[in-house]
Amino acid sequence: MSRKAEQRRRQFQSRQMQRLGLDFEFLDAFEASDLSVEDCQAAANTWPSPTLREDIACFTSHRLAWKIIVERNERTLILEDDAVLASGFADAIRSIEARRDNWDCVYDLEFAPRPHILAKSAAWTDGMHRATRVFQNRVGSAGYVIGPRAALKMLEDTKNYSLLDAYFWHRGWLKAYQIEPTPVIQMQFLDGIPDNSAFVRKSIDREYLPRSELRRKLMRLRLEGIKARNLVRGWLGGETRPLQIDRASFAADLDIKPPAVTPPHY
Repeated sequence: MSRKAEQRRRQFQSRQMQRLGLDFEFLDAFEASDLSVEDCQAAANTWPSPTLREDIACFTSHRLAWKIIVERNERTLILEDDAVLASGFADAIRSIEARRDNWDCVYDLEFAPRPHILAKSAAWTDGMHRATRVFQNRVGSAGYVIGPRAALKMLEDTKNYSLLDAYFWHRGWLKAYQIEPTPVIQMQFLDGIPDNSAFVRKSIDREYLPRSELRRKLMRLRLEGIKARNLVRGWLGGETRPLQIDRASFAADLDIKPPAVTPPHY
């Protein structure tokens, strides 16, 4: 997913996919600038934490992707446009494609810097990558694989705005699996990038808060209740640890600078 105006990001992704020999297509992301103040406030009234215009646009963009997945009836990889892919990324995707999973299985391929609660042993491995059940402390939606039935269920669950990262991975019906070593990382978490300014999101607006303090507290209690259920599952059969990542598998020269433009001759 990428905004039409983010040409630098699109050029980077095109070069990255070409280098890895992958087919892909861009989905035009929802524009935050299309949201009115009233739209933003209405969304904020359905979520307990402060809401940014960009968060609402991100949430809406992923819902657009889920609708396409349902229409095509195909399990699909969703990548945000600041995702950097490891050299073994295609191998991880092929391993997922070869499996006959239940409809409620969703694979997270992304590295996140905070510790997760994961099962103590992997559900499966292909010798290079392994998939481990995730119970808690999930954040990030820059790279994941989801099927049509799970996408449809997610659409049903997200008719009102919710902060995508905090909501998506805590559905009670969802069986989330983490791929390790993680083959996807957001540009901001990759070391040694001299010029990644085009890959850093900047807020363009103020934060919006729920108008009802009582409603905000009730929504918070409900959300924490869902997280607590997953936390109990993690206590019973999981462990808290950082995600494993092989940083050497990511290209040293990502070529994120825009291509040089030859001046016209008159």
